[in-house]
Amino acid sequence: MRSTTLVEHVKTVFPIELLRVLLGLIGLGSAFMAGSTMAAVRKGLLKAGRHYAWMVRAVVCLAALAFRHAPDAVMIGAWALSAAAFAGGWWQASHPKPPEDLAHEIVPRDE
Repeated sequence: MRSTTLVEHVKTVFPIELLRVLLGLIGLGSAFMAGSTMAAVRKGLLKAGRHYAWMVRAVVCLAALAFRHAPDAVMIGAWALSAAAFAGGWWQASHPKPPEDLAHEIVPRDE
C-alpha cells in the first residue's frame, strides 16, 4: 500500500487551479473595495488605514497566484480584471446616485 503525503492528498481533494481561481476572485473583490475606499479617503469620509488594508489584501491574493507558477491566463486575467475593478470601485464611489425623494409616494398629498 502506498503512503500519500498531506500535500498529495490536498491536491487530489482540491485542485490547485480551483484554489488559484478562488484567490483571484478574492483579489478581484479586494481590488474593488480598495478603489471604493480610495475615493472615500479622498473625500475625507474614511481613514487611510482602511484603504491600505484592502490594498494589502488585494496584493497578497494576486501575488499568491504567481507563487510557484509561470504567468498564465488565470494570473494575467486576475490582474487585468482587478485593475478594472479598482477603477470601477473608485468611479462608483466618487459618483454616487442621489437619494430618491419618496415623500410624495409615502404621504400622498391631495391637491
